[in-house]
Amino acid sequence: MKTTLSFLLLASTLGAAEWGEWGPLHLSGSIENTLWIANDIPPAFLEFEDGYLYDPSLSLSLDYQPDPRFYLHATVTYDQGFDPGTKPDGEVRLDSLILRYRPFGDNSLNLQAGKFPTFVGNWVPTHNYYDDPFLLAPLPYAAINGVNTQDPSDHSPAAIETRSEAPTPNIHGAKENWSSLIWGPSYSNGFAAFGSVENWDYAFEMKNTSLGSNPDEWHLGEGDFAEPTFSGRIGYRPDAAWAFGLSASYGPYLDADASDDWAAGVSRDDFYQTLVGVDARWAHHDWILSGEAFFANYDAFGEDLQSFSYYLQARYKAAPGFWLAGRFGQTLNNEVTVPSGGEEAWSPDLLRAELAAGWRITPDLLLKGQYAYTLVTNDLSYPTKNLFALSLGWRF
Repeated sequence: MKTTLSFLLLASTLGAAEWGEWGPLHLSGSIENTLWIANDIPPAFLEFEDGYLYDPSLSLSLDYQPDPRFYLHATVTYDQGFDPGTKPDGEVRLDSLILRYRPFGDNSLNLQAGKFPTFVGNWVPTHNYYDDPFLLAPLPYAAINGVNTQDPSDHSPAAIETRSEAPTPNIHGAKENWSSLIWGPSYSNGFAAFGSVENWDYAFEMKNTSLGSNPDEWHLGEGDFAEPTFSGRIGYRPDAAWAFGLSASYGPYLDADASDDWAAGVSRDDFYQTLVGVDARWAHHDWILSGEAFFANYDAFGEDLQSFSYYLQARYKAAPGFWLAGRFGQTLNNEVTVPSGGEEAWSPDLLRAELAAGWRITPDLLLKGQYAYTLVTNDLSYPTKNLFALSLGWRF
């Protein structure tokens, strides 16, 4: 940790003097210092003990655009993991690497390859620290579910019954082995075509991992595109205030490196995630209202494990540079018949309510705070209900 703090201090001292713009080349960066506070097991993808986690983060970005048709972007980050606390000794990570080509020199068609966030939904385009009023991702993007990406036997009715009777479901013992409906912005590798024509937006992508895969699976070479995930979104903007979208995704949710020795005649092709989502956004004067809803189906040994998740969010500009925000979301899952003859939910039903505030002290210095209350509503044990966070970020 001392090495981390020294590194960030040095970067903040040199940052403004060393980074800038040279013709088509632009270098930039940001430093965020976030304190997370929660008792017992923290919610979402956070991992820490002793009730708190101090998570400093340094990101450096390069943008290169020699002409309107070609664009290159890369971001390198040093922190304690893409999900705070998962790499307590610190790591240097390539978060994104994008090569983009515009055949017509405008935004009507973009062809893209590399490591980039998903185009599904309407949260991802604003998920960065300085545009998102919250510090935690919305519930569909920030909750472990009962899909094991390493061992599909955990989806059998017998395993679901055992898990439902455990004081703490095993999905909290090793979060990296489990899935999410969508895991954050899903920075996996792949190819995409996207653009805008009049009031319409479109995007289609082919990625090497599913939307719900763990960040450790986002690296190049995972799966080698032998069984890719296909996703897309169609958006419509009738005017400056409103925007709507329809998203879909289809691909195997098991990790490519997972064992094939589960059962005779069973392969990764038998375990697919199908997802459909809708989104909407309205902005007028000091208000921004937005929301998304997703339905997902997981194939599992003849069972259909189904999940529905949504959130609604409001942001209000209370004064110049100061905003307040609130968000409410739920995740509901179906039940399966277990060996005892009863019905059991295969994954926790969740409710999450959140409040946040932000103060842009200067154009580049931002103070943010958040409280999140998470409740399980179907009697399955879940991590602590209360989460607090406070963060100060500076970009240069």
